[in-house]
Amino acid sequence: MENTRTKIIAVSSGKGGVGKTFISLQLSAALIGLGKRVALFDGDLGLANVHVLLGLKPEFDISDVVAGRKSLQDTLLQGPLGLQIIPGASGQRDMAELDGRGLARVLQGLNDLLPKPDFLLIDTGAGIGTHVTTLARLADSLMVVIRNEPASLADAYGLIKVMHGDFGFQKFEIIVNDSTNAKASEAVFTRLNEVAVRFLGLPLSLAGIVPRDESVAIATRRRQLLAEASEITPAVAALRKIAANIAALPAEPDSPDFLLDRLGPSTKATLS
Repeated sequence: MENTRTKIIAVSSGKGGVGKTFISLQLSAALIGLGKRVALFDGDLGLANVHVLLGLKPEFDISDVVAGRKSLQDTLLQGPLGLQIIPGASGQRDMAELDGRGLARVLQGLNDLLPKPDFLLIDTGAGIGTHVTTLARLADSLMVVIRNEPASLADAYGLIKVMHGDFGFQKFEIIVNDSTNAKASEAVFTRLNEVAVRFLGLPLSLAGIVPRDESVAIATRRRQLLAEASEITPAVAALRKIAANIAALPAEPDSPDFLLDRLGPSTKATLS
């Protein structure tokens, strides 16, 4: 188990406010339910909120890693169900504008995590900034969270266009969140996929549709994971199905184990 290669899944959205961090947390919990060892990295470096959604107060975060006060291993926060959380910094402008050398120190720390998780989920920030695209490029697969609204679709397509056109990224899995109608959500994915195929020559995959249900609001208010409740609601069932599909994704044999090597020579040089 210790020598098993960690699969890296990035969760992004293009637009904020679509439930990206919620999805990151719930997928992490669902993977743990499948017997996987999971670490969740809050990659919204200056406005981190994974710990906030769980009501946790980290003693250290990645700002301590960048400053050289702590190793990334020291920042690990034990979450519910055995989830290991790597907390980002909250409300720190210098972390939001983190330079290449600081980011390289964080990536090195991710490489050195022990015991190695089966899955490392990265909850990126919103948008298409350098931090977002750098963290997303580490992933074996990029989960793009959308909602059935024009701004969400436009920004998701913008993210996909940048990741594919500028960096050659290929594996995009779309999650339609907060769905009130399954057929309408499937149609939303179809529209996004058609645009990606037409203009980018890039087919997308539908990872799943997460329906709106009351359990989500209740868990959010209680600062709990859905998996902590015994009831299997429609949202829980959908997230379990998505997690099972993620667990079945084959490892990329050609992806370097060393994270900096995944970014290519030119980017690696700017981070060293």
